[in-house]
Amino acid sequence: MNDIKNHILLQLKLTKNIMENEHNKYLKPYGISNEQGLLLKLVYEMPGLSQTQIAEELHKDKTTITRMINTLIKKDKLMRKSSPRDKRVFEIFVTEKTKENVKKLAPVFEKQKKDLEDIIGESDYSTTIKVLEKIKKYYLELNQ
Repeated sequence: MNDIKNHILLQLKLTKNIMENEHNKYLKPYGISNEQGLLLKLVYEMPGLSQTQIAEELHKDKTTITRMINTLIKKDKLMRKSSPRDKRVFEIFVTEKTKENVKKLAPVFEKQKKDLEDIIGESDYSTTIKVLEKIKKYYLELNQ
């Protein structure tokens, strides 16, 4: 069992689950999950992305992204508009209410980042991000 505890994939998965559960507590009053929050933050920061572009940015399949977008549209958090360049493509935007909520949540995200930096130190935080980026890049390149 000790061998499995030293496996990075298991540790990443367990850490992700624990952090996601904690993050969901902050997002619950806004009626969204962690996954939906990531999608909303992406669209807030990059308005007008297509569903395909969102899927690529979040490394999710198109069906999952379409389902998430449809759910968030029903909750009046996102809106879809036809692209002026290609009527077959829809661009995704956050609603005005969602813009306000994203602004309200910004300090929560900053506090979480600061808490992590306090726990592991600024240098280790930076190193962790770099290592995770290398791992992500490796696996993304496997599929090209």
